[in-house]
Amino acid sequence: MKQRQQQIIRIVAIVLAVLLAGTAVVSAVLTLAYAEEAAPAGNRMTIEMEYLEEEQALRMTQRLVYTNDSGRSLDRVLFYAPANLFRRLNSLPYDAGALNAALPEGYLPGGADLLGVTVDGEPADYGFQGEDEAYLRVACALAPGESGVFEFEAYLLLTRNAAFLGASDDGWRLSGFYFAPASLDERGEFILNPPLSFTDYVDSPRMAVEASISLPENYLLAATGAERREPQEGGMSLWTISARDVRGFALAFGKRYREFARTTAGGVELRCLTNVRGVAEDLLAVAAEAVDVCEAWFGPFPYPQIDFAQADGATGALSHAACLWMDASLLRDASERDHAVRVFVARQYFGQRTGGRPVSDAWLSDSLDEYLAYLLLEEAGGHDAYLAALNERLVDSLQLTIPGGLRVNSDASLFTADEYRTVTLDRGAAVFHELRTAMGRDELITGLRRFYERGLKKDVLTEMDLVSALDEASGGSWEDFLTDWLFNIDEYVNQEIDWLD
Repeated sequence: MKQRQQQIIRIVAIVLAVLLAGTAVVSAVLTLAYAEEAAPAGNRMTIEMEYLEEEQALRMTQRLVYTNDSGRSLDRVLFYAPANLFRRLNSLPYDAGALNAALPEGYLPGGADLLGVTVDGEPADYGFQGEDEAYLRVACALAPGESGVFEFEAYLLLTRNAAFLGASDDGWRLSGFYFAPASLDERGEFILNPPLSFTDYVDSPRMAVEASISLPENYLLAATGAERREPQEGGMSLWTISARDVRGFALAFGKRYREFARTTAGGVELRCLTNVRGVAEDLLAVAAEAVDVCEAWFGPFPYPQIDFAQADGATGALSHAACLWMDASLLRDASERDHAVRVFVARQYFGQRTGGRPVSDAWLSDSLDEYLAYLLLEEAGGHDAYLAALNERLVDSLQLTIPGGLRVNSDASLFTADEYRTVTLDRGAAVFHELRTAMGRDELITGLRRFYERGLKKDVLTEMDLVSALDEASGGSWEDFLTDWLFNIDEYVNQEIDWLD
């Protein structure tokens, strides 16, 4: 049965590629490589999209080969549906004070109208869950280890916004636009986290994806994975995208980009798409150095290519697997841009390739990546530059009083966006600075490498994985020290801090 399904999907992919060649509209087909030797174990996805330019919408067909690894029979699979957060103003994952920034032109409804769902070719019962309809339940019958083909037919309406999914004058940002299967916890139950705007919340298993998209020849594209472009008749270009072992897929395309490229010493391909003059070469230099240093510290970079794309209309930096979006104002701010690039590079190790639960243990990736950006700056500019940046960014946050008993390792859903920035990112970085001061820089880096290597062998990292990795690297015992700083970082509030050293 599995072989027959693979053959059918290959045939469909070839037929669609032929039909798309030479078309005069923007369309896309995410076609998956199902060959066993070419794809990792896990879920496999195909998405077909047709861009409806006048309607600012997508017509989308998504096929997902989903394998039941829960260890028990399933009568349903739960999916995230982030696009539906735009259906109602009160469902947007933004604090009231951030709505104007997220919706600079006011609110217009968007989201996914689901037209039908099938499982193994047969119509399936389904229904959205939650007031915001951000979760989808699909009925099925899957024995342990059995795979099923889930197909979704949907119409996706995009809106002009500064969020993770939307359209602008020059291009589109597509993230969270498909139905992502939810991960399972240790009991075999699906994990559905509350939507958040300031950290990842989609807790989804790894997938293999191959994509192709047809765009007018004046468009350039950045995406999760490695792209290849081939000219076609009728003023079109065919882009093919290969992504393996990723927890998500995102792409952005626009018609006013210039493309810049660079290859790291280790052979990682870097691309930057922007129309902001004078920033691309500096950005790529910082990225290349960060990748080279991380490879020396933690091992081979997780992906063969990473893209940096100007995403006007997006607020700040939006990080995805192997793809970072930044708006023009961030690109022009050298200090903030370089910091965002370093955080992003670190995140490809801790948070994308390996990591803890994105909500319940968000600090294991987010605090660590924030601190690693300072270590990468130290490697590039020396210890004085490290201390200057650490003090400029962290001291004010350490002297604020945060109500509610929030800690660095609190569940991310308990925070507002500002609290998360102050507590998890800034104070979390300070915790790692104190750890480095106590155990030594080299021992910390060795411990983090062991932590990362543990993540390559298991799906979810925990706090005890971090502690044991630090213990092995140093020959000491760091559980009490780390616990004390995680829970007592507020003591900085009672101190007169002028300078961290």
